[in-house]
Amino acid sequence: MKTRILLSITALAGMMACHTSKKTGSAPAPTPAVSDTKPLVSRPANGIYPPGQEELAAIQARFRDASLDQLKKGHMIYSLGACIQCHKAMNIYQRSEAQWAGILEDMAQRAGITAEQKDAVYKYILAVKAVKAGESK
Repeated sequence: MKTRILLSITALAGMMACHTSKKTGSAPAPTPAVSDTKPLVSRPANGIYPPGQEELAAIQARFRDASLDQLKKGHMIYSLGACIQCHKAMNIYQRSEAQWAGILEDMAQRAGITAEQKDAVYKYILAVKAVKAGESK
């Protein structure tokens, strides 16, 4: 009987020591599950934001020669350059492609930008519009 009590006390002491002693080799924290869904990208409601790979892919479906550098130049001209010298940048989504073509034809002449710069702005605008159109599908 004394042996049984002694074994019980020893086992109890071992369990208590196990729960109160500091662990040195703790297991790594579990990693969160990775979702297969595309992350939501928050973009301004006016469509004026720096272009990335998504915009490039969208515009290259139509203009194979378009480059990310060209889209970035278009964004800079539109949001920080010639276009805002006389007025604020307009909401890209509020006008159709045909309207933008006419606006750019008129404004390029007034702003004194080159045909290359006008093309960069046009492709930037179409790329942004194409991405939004793709999101709504």
